[in-house]
Amino acid sequence: MSFAMRYTLSVLGLLLLLTSCGPDGKPGILGRLRVDSLEAVQEEPQPASQPADPDTAAFADAFNQFFSALQAGDTAALNRFVEADQGLWLIEQPGAMPAYSHFTSIQQVQREYQQRPFTSINQEVKACQLEHRDTFPGFDCADMDGGSTGFAEDGCFYTFKTANFQHTDMWQYADLSEQQAQQVQELQQQVQATVLHTGTSYRFHFGYRNGRWLLLFADLRVPCSA
Repeated sequence: MSFAMRYTLSVLGLLLLLTSCGPDGKPGILGRLRVDSLEAVQEEPQPASQPADPDTAAFADAFNQFFSALQAGDTAALNRFVEADQGLWLIEQPGAMPAYSHFTSIQQVQREYQQRPFTSINQEVKACQLEHRDTFPGFDCADMDGGSTGFAEDGCFYTFKTANFQHTDMWQYADLSEQQAQQVQELQQQVQATVLHTGTSYRFHFGYRNGRWLLLFADLRVPCSA
């Protein structure tokens, strides 16, 4: 037998040994390598799914539903915009410093002044023809003379550019525990849309979660009043 023939038969024999089952019926060396590789791929952790992008096209409609419920004083309908596990923060300014109050439902809300309910806002915010703006109109206290709101443009505006509120450190000046301050900061990061009502200067900050727009903060401070 020639050398070439003996070499070919040796290679074929080695391949048969590697791929065949052993005496215990288990895969040979190459078979085990393939099984091990497949198991490694299967065991590799899959990347966590990213949170869904906010449905910005549906925001105006969602806010109009919120506003209609507010005007009607419908606390059950308003409560659909609050999730109990994260709740709602009310921001007011009864004195020189801001005051933060946390509630897990609309029905629980008591405003600083006379412990009024959340729905009492409808006595101050009576109309809101929502308009989109990339940035809100400028504001100057000096322009509030003669009944002016102080804003360069009046109306009811909303924006998806919320970085300023996401990174505000206003909470540092409120009487909050360390845990509350952490909760406020974490929730600020979830704000994805803000509505400004220039007639009152009130701002409503919303986040998007589980396919719904939720009210996270209601900022009822009046500028230049401290």
